[in-house]
Amino acid sequence: MFQLAGCNSDDDANPKSQNAQLLTATPWSHAVVTHTTDGDLSDQYENFAISFIRKAENGYEGTFIISNGGYAFPENTGKWKFHDDNLGKIVFDSGRQIQYDVHAETLHLDFNVAAPGGRTNGLSGHFVFDLIPL
Repeated sequence: MFQLAGCNSDDDANPKSQNAQLLTATPWSHAVVTHTTDGDLSDQYENFAISFIRKAENGYEGTFIISNGGYAFPENTGKWKFHDDNLGKIVFDSGRQIQYDVHAETLHLDFNVAAPGGRTNGLSGHFVFDLIPL
């Protein structure tokens, strides 16, 4: 008697690997953006896109690339990792921490942007991005 093994390795079955696979499977775009103070800012992020690339190196899961990030995402590229064992949070190499929830057809990002000084509405505060595959 023999048993056929599936294509997935044990590593692919753990939640961290599953989340990494979902994050890196596609570029994410078509942003619906909510800001605590200013409400719906989706029109300011019509051309927003974020891609996560998986290439573990120096304690990071991989790299990311952002297009048209506006005030919410001043970084264009960098490295990302999961926040320790908290699979509900991503950390960029800039120090930014983002709560997230990912499924095959949706990516939800929830984070705060510190006030840069001066006018702050729309530039800082609490942002929520709901994205779908590009």
